[in-house]
Amino acid sequence: MNIGICGAGTIASWISDILGQLNHENIVKYGVAGISAESCKPFAEKYGWQKIFDSYEELMCDPAVDVVYIAVPNQLHMDLCLMALEHGKNVVVEKPFAVNDKQANAMIEKAKEKGVFLSEALWPAFLPSRHIVDHIIKDGKIGTLTGAKIVSKANVMFMDRVKKLETGGGSLLDMGPYILSRMTSHFGTGYESVEGHFEKLETGVDSRDYYTVTYPGGIKIECVSTIDTPEEEREEYCEIMGTEGSIYMNSVSNPDYLEIRNPDGTVREVPGLPPLIVNSEVPFVKGYEHEWMGFEKAIREGKTQAGDAPWEQTLTISKIMTELRAQAGVVFPFE
Repeated sequence: MNIGICGAGTIASWISDILGQLNHENIVKYGVAGISAESCKPFAEKYGWQKIFDSYEELMCDPAVDVVYIAVPNQLHMDLCLMALEHGKNVVVEKPFAVNDKQANAMIEKAKEKGVFLSEALWPAFLPSRHIVDHIIKDGKIGTLTGAKIVSKANVMFMDRVKKLETGGGSLLDMGPYILSRMTSHFGTGYESVEGHFEKLETGVDSRDYYTVTYPGGIKIECVSTIDTPEEEREEYCEIMGTEGSIYMNSVSNPDYLEIRNPDGTVREVPGLPPLIVNSEVPFVKGYEHEWMGFEKAIREGKTQAGDAPWEQTLTISKIMTELRAQAGVVFPFE
C-alpha cells in the first residue's frame, strides 16, 4: 500500500517517524505534496518519502498512490478529500474529519459513490487499550454502565492553527475527536442530547469546553477539553462508571495505565497494556502504527470503512461538535 501524504507538518512528521520504525512491508511511504515541492524536500529526506510532488493534484493523479493521507489544516480537509475521491483514491483524513457535519456527510457520500475506502484517523479507536476496555465492559466487570467523566485540560497553543477561526481552530475541533472517540467507542453513537458552556480566545475560537452528552436511560458523559490550560494545571483522565465499579485511564486518547476500581474507589485490578512504538523525538506520541495497520488491512480486504472507526462513529462525532459549536457561537469564515 503506497501512501501519498498531503501536508508536511507536525502530525505528518509524527506519523512518518512511527511508520519508519514499524517498517511494514505493505505500508510504504511513497510520496508527499505540500505548499511547494521545495518546502517538502527536507521532510521527505528526513523521513524517507520516496517522491515529492509539485501539487496535491499531481499526487492524486499518480496511479502508484494507493491511499491519500490528508494531514493539512482543518479548513482544507473536505476539498482535498473530495478531490482524492474523485480520482478514485482510498483516503485517510486526519482528525477532525471535517469542520461540520454537512461536510462530513458530503465526504462519506462521495466515498459511497466511488466505492473506495475512507476513514478518519481516529487513532485512539485502533489502540489495544481501547479493546481491553471494551472487553472489561463486555465481561461485566463494572456492571451496567452508568456514565463517564472524560477530561483533557491541555495546552496546545504552540500550534498557531488552533488559535484561528480561518484555519478551523478551537478546542472542540482539536480535542473533541479524542474525547468523543473515547465516548462513542464504549457508549455507542445513540446519544440523546448534548449541552455545554464555553470560554473563548480573543480570536473567537473556543478555548475551554465543558459539556454533557446524555444517552438513553439517563446515562451522562461529562466532558472537559481545553487548549490553553497552564502547565501546572494540566490534567487528563477518563473514568467509565458502572453499577459495580469503574475503569480509570490516565489518558483520554492513549492510556499507559488502567485501573478497575471497586464502587468505593479502591483498586481491584490493574490490567497490563502491550508496548507501543514511541516517536523518536516526541516520547508522548506513540501507537500510531495500529491505525495504519488497520487501514492497510481494510483496504487489502476491499472494505470501504475501518472496523474500529466506522462512518457512523465519524458522523456522530462531527454532529456533536457541530451542535456544540453552534451553542458556543463559533462560526468559521469559510462555512
